[in-house]
Amino acid sequence: GHHYWSLLMLTAVFGFLITSGPTVSYPLIVDLMGIKKLNPALGILIFVRGMAALFGLSAAGFILRNISPHTTFHFYIASFLFGVSTFLQTLILCHSRMVRSRSPGYTVL
Repeated sequence: GHHYWSLLMLTAVFGFLITSGPTVSYPLIVDLMGIKKLNPALGILIFVRGMAALFGLSAAGFILRNISPHTTFHFYIASFLFGVSTFLQTLILCHSRMVRSRSPGYTVL
């Protein structure tokens, strides 16, 4: 009963936060780097995401074996890290738009 609802809630938070990554990252890259540097910036982003996918499974196995044998602990870690990532991306996007709105000839969308 109780574990099902907390697992369902964490899964919903995980799904909600994971959708913000691709949605926010591409406009953020264009705002920060400009459209001319979009291709190399996306290459770096895809490389970093690939490294996270490669090492993430090893880290999950390490945590499961050495730190906590309960699988729900992984959901707590993932939800926390995705929340931090979402917060940082939103903060960077807002800061970038605020700085650019102060420059002459720039309009905020």
